[in-house]
Amino acid sequence: MLRVPDLGVTVEVRATSASTGGAYTEFDVSGRPRGVIALPHVHGEQTERHEVLEGTMRLAIGGQEHRLGPGEAMLVPMGVRHRQRAGRGKAPNRVRVRLEPAGDSDAFLAELAAIGETGGYDRLGMPRPRAAAKLVRDFGEGNRVAFPPLRLQHALSRVLMRRS
Repeated sequence: MLRVPDLGVTVEVRATSASTGGAYTEFDVSGRPRGVIALPHVHGEQTERHEVLEGTMRLAIGGQEHRLGPGEAMLVPMGVRHRQRAGRGKAPNRVRVRLEPAGDSDAFLAELAAIGETGGYDRLGMPRPRAAAKLVRDFGEGNRVAFPPLRLQHALSRVLMRRS
């Protein structure tokens, strides 16, 4: 169980890259995602499936917003900009997410939790500059925010990592 209160979520890992031979990583996200995980982002080497288990979610894929309720699921194709947000209201939200292939998703989730444990998020749930630079350096090719362009993210990351 990964608790990341700075991002408004708890993550329960159901299947890891190791347990599926790299085929996929699957986890349940409970809470109201905010900060960096609620920004538009891209998985350059994976498809991402969202299935609502409790509550509702808003899933924007390529600029089109979809509202999903319990039992509904949607697939985000590889390389497509998207963002997910909890639905309206205060009802508990729980969404099952599957990333295929697994890639470095397990390490990415662990790093998001570790950033929170070291005070690496600001009050809005955004990683502080050094933590953001490390995320881009270590995971930018596969999991990244949609803006600015990846090339600029890498350049800024190199500058920030050199300054520390």
